[in-house]
Amino acid sequence: MIYIHDDGLTLLNKSIRLPKELKYKFFTNKNLIEVTDEDIVVFLNIELDSPMLNEIIDLNTSIIILDSNPSFEKGVKLLSLGVKAYANILINDIHLKDVINTVKAGNIWLYPEFINYLALNLNTNNKTINIDKEFEVLTQKEKEVAFLVLKKISYLDISKQLNISIRTVKAHTKSIYEKFNVINRLAFILKFS
Repeated sequence: MIYIHDDGLTLLNKSIRLPKELKYKFFTNKNLIEVTDEDIVVFLNIELDSPMLNEIIDLNTSIIILDSNPSFEKGVKLLSLGVKAYANILINDIHLKDVINTVKAGNIWLYPEFINYLALNLNTNNKTINIDKEFEVLTQKEKEVAFLVLKKISYLDISKQLNISIRTVKAHTKSIYEKFNVINRLAFILKFS
């Protein structure tokens, strides 16, 4: 069941439209007892210090936060509390369904700008593992490409620096990602950050 926190605002019905095939109901502070760890709880514009948020977190249920003004800082704090999804309240129906299905599957969903900001602000220079040892499985050219990817250099700039085509850069990164069992550039950067 998907529970949506209803704080008495009629704005809710105007701001999000839930897909009709999903089973959901509204709850208030009074019927919190109904929520179980198998449910998904959706909050709208909730503050970090809200007692209601803390009560739900204590129930160990999946939480989705829809915010009218999402920020990276708030998102990081919410994730650290165990929130499973953080998105703009104006999210369209298709993406909202994706958010819910992602959380139902036990995964985390974040809006794309949050992920981009996260990737661009990772500090890969402080990693204490021996990357050279990890990169022994790579060819020499793949190592060169991998180090540049970790420095968050674009594929175009990598191709110019290494004097190879963008297509070749993409072929190397595909091979690198397969060898490290990651699906994309962000996952690779996160693995080594």
